[in-house]
Amino acid sequence: MPKEKVYVPIVEPKSTSYLEIVELGRTVTPQPVFKKDTVRVSVKKICRGNPEETFETEEHWEYDVPWPAEEMEVKVTEKQTVKAKKKNIIERVLNS
Repeated sequence: MPKEKVYVPIVEPKSTSYLEIVELGRTVTPQPVFKKDTVRVSVKKICRGNPEETFETEEHWEYDVPWPAEEMEVKVTEKQTVKAKKKNIIERVLNS
């Protein structure tokens, strides 16, 4: 059985008093085979910390967002059926 990946929630940086972040573009690509969305973001960072040396940098971010798990409902019903089977076995033993 493959090991399950743990996804950490992504928090994109925000603009501050010395760094301005301007989003140039965003692309969301669904990947149904892997049950995730791939997000690609183009960003321009403008550094205003030193007024004499203001400069711009362009960056590209890429991260995955997993789809919500649907297996949780299946697991709950399996537990209920296991409990029902145990209950039936106990009743059979007590009635014998």
